[in-house]
Amino acid sequence: MTVLHFTQSDALRCRFGASPLWETVSAVRVLNGIRHRPMYAPWVSAKAEAAAGLDLSGLRAVQPRVGFSPDFLTPPPKASRAKISTELARIRSTPIDRVRRELIRSRDELNNPGAPEIDRMLTNPARARDRLADEIESAWHALIKPDWPKISRFLEDDIAYRGSQLTDGGLAALFDDLHPTLSWADDRLIADRYREPDARLTGQGLLLVPGVFAWPYLVMIVDPNYQPSLIYPARGAARLWSDAPAPPDPLARLLGRTRATLLVALDPPATTSALAAEYRLALATVAEHLAALHDAGLATRRRTGHQVHYRRTEVGQAVIDASVQ
Repeated sequence: MTVLHFTQSDALRCRFGASPLWETVSAVRVLNGIRHRPMYAPWVSAKAEAAAGLDLSGLRAVQPRVGFSPDFLTPPPKASRAKISTELARIRSTPIDRVRRELIRSRDELNNPGAPEIDRMLTNPARARDRLADEIESAWHALIKPDWPKISRFLEDDIAYRGSQLTDGGLAALFDDLHPTLSWADDRLIADRYREPDARLTGQGLLLVPGVFAWPYLVMIVDPNYQPSLIYPARGAARLWSDAPAPPDPLARLLGRTRATLLVALDPPATTSALAAEYRLALATVAEHLAALHDAGLATRRRTGHQVHYRRTEVGQAVIDASVQ
């Protein structure tokens, strides 16, 4: 069990972030351990050809199924919506002594089967650091970037939902629903079945990062060199790897094919730009259709920061249900 002790300042400084770097590194872990994570089998099958052309041997060595993976490969994002180029640059600028220290820990902890490969990396930690960054960059382009509009949509929806929980019920409502191993009590966040030592947050707050490739695990970063962070499975990630449902023909005849498609697509909620990217439509076209769905009472909209998320209403769901009967 691990306990994080919060001060009042920490409670006020909890924030959310989305990280393409985290998604990429987590996706590589899924590739290396699909036998233990069958939920991702459709994604692994779809990416088999792209993955076959990648050399990810370095990442495989430092990502044991059980044990420590170097934190310098996944520095907590500084921006709420990080850019992959910025995150890769941070990896490549990691101090060499930190690279060496974390590689040694990964090699020595719990009999990592990748220890011989890590020993080779330790002969030149600077080259190993750059090699690992290059492997991540290649994995990003081959495995994640093509699906990033869809993935980021799920992350944005999770952040909006968790933000509402935090606003409406405070940290207890947020953490008690975030992961089955987490609970909140008396300014303490308790993580059952976690092996890190207890830690006292010192006013930095806690960064919360949803991940579509995180299920069913929880990742915690409490090293003093980094922003305290918690990476947790995003809601509804299983649906991400299912084919998007086509609108029923009666609904398409009623609303028109594009408008019906967008109504069906509002699960999870989405922004105009996310839908435009996913369905390869012009922004103006999507905006016009969403406005019509809103005016008809089939969708609601809610501003979250600088973005507006559209959500299907109960009436909209009833219209869909009636069209399939």
